[in-house]
Amino acid sequence: MPVLKNAKRWPLALMMGLCLAMASPVADAFEVESVEARFDDGLVIADARLRYALSEPARDALENGVPLVIEQRLVIERPRWWWRNVRVVERERRYQLQYHAMSRRFVLTWIGTGESRSFRSLDALLEELGRVESWPLVRSERLDAEQVYQLAMETTLDLEALPRLLRTVTLTDGDWQLGSETRRVEVRR
Repeated sequence: MPVLKNAKRWPLALMMGLCLAMASPVADAFEVESVEARFDDGLVIADARLRYALSEPARDALENGVPLVIEQRLVIERPRWWWRNVRVVERERRYQLQYHAMSRRFVLTWIGTGESRSFRSLDALLEELGRVESWPLVRSERLDAEQVYQLAMETTLDLEALPRLLRTVTLTDGDWQLGSETRRVEVRR
């Protein structure tokens, strides 16, 4: 009987809905406050300001020795009205945040270069992480002077970089769903 068959699925659908509701992202945890592109010496360069606020579980994990990885992504797209936008270039930077209990200092490491800096407080580290200056994206000749492009930026906590046991917790805990909305601005050559 179709009614009884569907009735058996209700508990499963209800549980899935509860899991999704519990894992909803923390509002305004990360924010791209501003992003802009400029042309300098034949390059398109991006500057941005981001705001980071770690949730209590993420802050506790960091202070107990779990490194966190933050991703920052920039994309330049050429809009099309009839189909998906064309991606001209996509760039990503990954940073690792660590707490060293012996020295009681927070360390920010740019994973791409291995360059690192240490800070006395987590707030000072997050302030530095949110300052994006002179990020080269693409040679300006790749952009058509007659075309308007979009520069999009977003930032997220990389859950896949967490230890495996903690990753399972993040599936149902919304305090770990840390990310920003995508902010877009126009770019004209």
